[in-house]
Amino acid sequence: DAILEIRPVKNVFMEGDINRESYAVDHFIPRNFVMNDELWNLMPMDPIQNMQKNKKLPAWNDYFEQFANNQFIMYELIHEKPGLQKLYKHCYNLHSIWAVQELYRKGNSPSEFINILGKNMQPVYDSARRQGYEIWKVS
Repeated sequence: DAILEIRPVKNVFMEGDINRESYAVDHFIPRNFVMNDELWNLMPMDPIQNMQKNKKLPAWNDYFEQFANNQFIMYELIHEKPGLQKLYKHCYNLHSIWAVQELYRKGNSPSEFINILGKNMQPVYDSARRQGYEIWKVS
C-alpha cells in the first residue's frame, strides 16, 4: 500500500493508474512456473484482470516495458524511503542473487535497471513459453 500512496502506479494492462483501494498482487511470469514470490516478478493488478490472467503470460513486447517502469518506481522508493528500505531488507533472503547484486543495487539509472530486469526475466519467460504456458489475451 505504501508504494501506491506515494506515487501513482500505471496499470500494466490498461489505461490509467492502479486503484489503490482495490488491487491484487500478481506475478508477471506465473508463480507456478517460477515457484517463488520474488519482488522482481510482482506487480499490482486489477483483481478482475488477475483472475482472467490466471496462469498465463502477458505478451512480452506489449507489456514488459510498463511492468519494468513500475518496477523502477518501486526501486527508487526502496532507496528513498527508509521504511520501505527496511521492509525490503526484511525480505532480502527471498531475492535471486542477480536481483540483489545488480537490480536492486543503489545507483541504477532507469535504462540500466530496465535492461538488468529484462536480461534476467526474458530467459525465464521464454522457458515458460517453451514449456507450454499460453499468452494471455487481455480483454
